Amino acid sequence: ISLFLGVINDNVFQFLIVFLFIDLRGIKASSEILFYVGTVYVLPFLLFSSFAGVLADYFSKQKLIIILKAVEVGIMFLGIIAFYFQSEFASYSLLFLLSTQSAVFGPPQYSIIPELVPAGGSISKANGLITSSTYLAIIAGTFLASFLTQITDRNFVLTAVICLFVAILGYLASLFLPYTQPGRGKSKVNA
Repeated sequence: ISLFLGVINDNVFQFLIVFLFIDLRGIKASSEILFYVGTVYVLPFLLFSSFAGVLADYFSKQKLIIILKAVEVGIMFLGIIAFYFQSEFASYSLLFLLSTQSAVFGPPQYSIIPELVPAGGSISKANGLITSSTYLAIIAGTFLASFLTQITDRNFVLTAVICLFVAILGYLASLFLPYTQPGRGKSKVNA
């Protein structure tokens, strides 16, 4: 549930930025806005995914997930402020932080599966469930971004409040993960 809600939030927030700045700068700027949003969103995955894998080997995956979900709540709270002031710099910065949070969230999310699946359970089935729920959340987040924008009459602050609520639900769901022992990773981050 925590993963599902986080992916929804990533997609809603990303598209809200697109919709807000197209409203502010006009449809002619849409290609540029989409380029910057896409770049800002993908960059942290390229920069921090390896580092995140090392973190997941050193620390309790459950604790990392809880901390990262708390970070998401903070980012969504700041997103409300960014949308209120219609700040391009703040919105892109928060998108970068949210994407960084997602990039760091990935390795513990996937590597915790063997620790949560009971002995004799199917790790492949659990991986399939996570993968399918991730794609479902991407589709749902993409739909919800435009749906929420329409039903709130383009009230981006209100929609950001909804994102904060979703982040809080994801955080609360993460609190129910069973404790996992810190790993004994010996990996080092290579630049």
